[in-house]
Amino acid sequence: MRKCSLLLLALAFTALSAAADGVDLHRYWDQRCESCHGHAGTFARRFLRIDDGRLVGTHHKEYLERFLHNHYLTDALVGPISAMLMAQVASPPLFSEKCAGCHGNASEFARESLLIQDGVLMARANGRKVVDYLATHGKLNPDEVQMVVRSLTRLRMEVSSSIK
Repeated sequence: MRKCSLLLLALAFTALSAAADGVDLHRYWDQRCESCHGHAGTFARRFLRIDDGRLVGTHHKEYLERFLHNHYLTDALVGPISAMLMAQVASPPLFSEKCAGCHGNASEFARESLLIQDGVLMARANGRKVVDYLATHGKLNPDEVQMVVRSLTRLRMEVSSSIK
């Protein structure tokens, strides 16, 4: 579990660097990739896997990053998009299973309703810590609360360029 958490944290920082450069990774995927590949999380969990710490695809096992570059991604986006997809492979789809019915798309929810203050995920509307709120919301067990908070924190960083 700790190894997975560290991997997700490293991936989040990679995604954050793309967001700092002005790229909303989810909006980019939705505009450039979704029409052929569908939702990024569904695509990642269905067609990709992590092998020895590397993201590998069903068809492009050895050269996925090269393929991504040749498949419409710039050098600057190969790493962040790969990190985003790897994080989705490594994360169970808890938001879509337990939260989407009321809160819709996770990246839109993170973009519109959440913010990060001093490294803590907060609700934009009331300034409350998301981890505290989820302890009594959504019928999540404590492990699920932590997984959802990690996923939403990562998502908020991946979409952060959309709100200045």
